[in-house]
Amino acid sequence: MNYHHLNIEERIVILQLSVSGVSIREIAKQLDRSPSTISRELKRNSYKTEGNDSASPYNPAIAQKRYISNKSRCGRKAITEKAVLRYIKTKIEAHWSPEQIANRLTSDVKLPSTTTIYRMIHQNRSGNILMKDLRRKGHFLRPAETRGKFNDGGRSIKKRDKAVYKRIEIGHWEGDTIESGRRDHKRKSKCCFVTLVERKSRNT
Repeated sequence: MNYHHLNIEERIVILQLSVSGVSIREIAKQLDRSPSTISRELKRNSYKTEGNDSASPYNPAIAQKRYISNKSRCGRKAITEKAVLRYIKTKIEAHWSPEQIANRLTSDVKLPSTTTIYRMIHQNRSGNILMKDLRRKGHFLRPAETRGKFNDGGRSIKKRDKAVYKRIEIGHWEGDTIESGRRDHKRKSKCCFVTLVERKSRNT
């Protein structure tokens, strides 16, 4: 039996089988997983939408994003050590850039990443260091966006008609996308997955 975390391909299979009425036990058998793993996956990643109290169908894209997010935070701890904050403050005052601070590794202090240092300064949580103290003034790094972007000129989801929330008519769809994180020959895969759910019938 497979004890590794579910991947996006398995999650797509779970979606296909579950909407076809296949039992949890049979899905587990086909994927060589325990029934409890499949049951837990379905419960965690069936979601509620605004204006609807009942759970919508399982969404593998949301499940994969949640897994990646949780994995990225695994083992991380909030930077609360005063020694780290003092170290950053001292180096900023000595006109070091956040890049230099992050690249400087010491045996007694575990330093945060460049992005984290910028974020701490931006939020003014690092010993009253202000943006004006930075060697590179006003520069703030943000993680690069890897998700696909759509610009169809349509209305924002926040501006949709109230009738959409009540699910009284067919034809209103919700979508989500996810990009595969798998690598092939040291290059990132270009595979993308899109899920569409009709709000009234909940067909996918």
